[in-house]
Amino acid sequence: MADQKAVVGIDIGGTKTLIGLVDRTGEVLVKQQFPTMITDSPEIHIQKCIETVHICLAKAGLTHHSLLGIGVNVPGLADPEKGILLHAPYAGWKNVPVKELLEREWPGMPINIANDVNACALGELIFGIGKQYNSFLWVTISTGIGGGLIIDRQIYEGEHFIAGEVGHLVVQWEEGNLCGCGNRGCLEAHASGTAIAKAAKEKLAALPRDSPFSTYFIERKKDITAQSVAEAAYKGIEEAKEIYQQAGEYIGRAFSYAINIMNPGAIIMGGGVSLSIDLLEPYIRQTFQTAVISEANKNMPILLTDLGYEAALIGAASLIYADIYIGPIKEMNR
Repeated sequence: MADQKAVVGIDIGGTKTLIGLVDRTGEVLVKQQFPTMITDSPEIHIQKCIETVHICLAKAGLTHHSLLGIGVNVPGLADPEKGILLHAPYAGWKNVPVKELLEREWPGMPINIANDVNACALGELIFGIGKQYNSFLWVTISTGIGGGLIIDRQIYEGEHFIAGEVGHLVVQWEEGNLCGCGNRGCLEAHASGTAIAKAAKEKLAALPRDSPFSTYFIERKKDITAQSVAEAAYKGIEEAKEIYQQAGEYIGRAFSYAINIMNPGAIIMGGGVSLSIDLLEPYIRQTFQTAVISEANKNMPILLTDLGYEAALIGAASLIYADIYIGPIKEMNR
């Protein structure tokens, strides 16, 4: 493998950091993960990333001379032109010079950083089903909800690098749930995995202990998560189905706003909640079809990523492969 060329992908998440080597076809050659400890300083965390990159190189039998570059996903607001993590609210990290810290270990190495969801969109464009479309909206529905825009086969980040924030479109104006961003009624506060679990806990507290919904969770001693609520819905428990119906309706509202403004070729979804697409999609479509213009928009494809669990890691590597396949990232924003 001495002449194998690869890109390092570093995916820094809220609970875990996944690092791997990705080849030109999007195949992950080797990967390793470790917990993201928000009690660490960002400098300590980046040093752990550097050490893990060296472990991955050794596992693959490669040296840094085989690397085409390093792509880094960061869980928050990023300035990709300067290579800085501006703010990761969950960790309290601010103005972290990610690129500079990595350049100390690998001077002269091409290094690109981006918001994690934007990187996922880019990975879908280069290596996933997104390659079939000139423009699409990527949406991650997981603990939170994030979005990335691909327009004319380029990632669009906006004037202040926050374009595509579909999770913070307001979908409930009357008595909306409080969102982590400080506003009320955001999609993230009503249809994320966290919001689905919260709705289930509230329903459980309000129902009698002998109701089918209560019995399902109490007898099985199941933790209430978006996944366990989906399992209950698949077993036909009406209250669980209603929670996913409501989430689907909220997602449909947000999608209708995005579709009317952007007119993408498709909406592509990733994240754990998206795996329950068959529970959500009928209500997503039913809702946005009453709110979008043109028959083309009413029949918008809603697709699941085919990059799977490694979508974010492949997305990180795509921050370098984009330079090779579709032009420098810094030229994509304007």
